[in-house]
Amino acid sequence: QALEVIRQLKETMQIERAHMRLRFILPVKEGKKLKERLKPLIKVIESEDFRDQLEIVCLIDPGCFREIDELIRSETKGKGTLEVLSLKDVEEGDEKLE
Repeated sequence: QALEVIRQLKETMQIERAHMRLRFILPVKEGKKLKERLKPLIKVIESEDFRDQLEIVCLIDPGCFREIDELIRSETKGKGTLEVLSLKDVEEGDEKLE
């Protein structure tokens, strides 16, 4: 029932799930190709470093986490890493309700 109420509230209010902040570290070989496949799943790329490895810090919708994790595991054959930096990234100016 709560999911249905949230859908109805979205029609009149601007409600959005809090984003997750992630860090990917991908091998150079798979990094470029994998980055293109990850782009549609990423909301905001905060930083990107492409030296020895491709390191990306980004914000994603929590519903995409499983798909991103599976994509990184399968494409890098265990060489890539995915780290959760924060589960709830609240934008500045948002109030925290207690």
